[in-house]
Amino acid sequence: MKIRVKAKRRRGKVTFNVPDEAFKRIEGLGKRYGFRIEEVLRIILLHGYIDGEKGEANFGTLEEEISELERALYELEGKWSPLKFKSYYLAMDNQNLAIQLSGMIAENKRLRKMLGKPERDFSDVEGLIHYYLSFKNKG
Repeated sequence: MKIRVKAKRRRGKVTFNVPDEAFKRIEGLGKRYGFRIEEVLRIILLHGYIDGEKGEANFGTLEEEISELERALYELEGKWSPLKFKSYYLAMDNQNLAIQLSGMIAENKRLRKMLGKPERDFSDVEGLIHYYLSFKNKG
């Protein structure tokens, strides 16, 4: 595929021949990460992957770098996914504990009132409950 690049302030144009396989991979990466093809090509051009007339020779290097970056990305995703999974369940456990603690505080207050004992200050614990239940603390 031929790609023609125009300079913003000059009248010159540069044409690159990109192998179809490399262009399909670039297009696939752009779609996967939400970039337009023009943006991906701009990143490639601005980061020095293509050097004038040697540009076509650099596409082999570019393909290798893209493959290496994809491998690194999959490796990072492999490490990140379990952490995300664990953090979600820890957050859910915290919410359950906050709900149970809120019920225990209410029961404690009710029993103290029934027994005629002085009330206790649970403002610190209630602040944590609000935090774990994602309520805004009004205090």
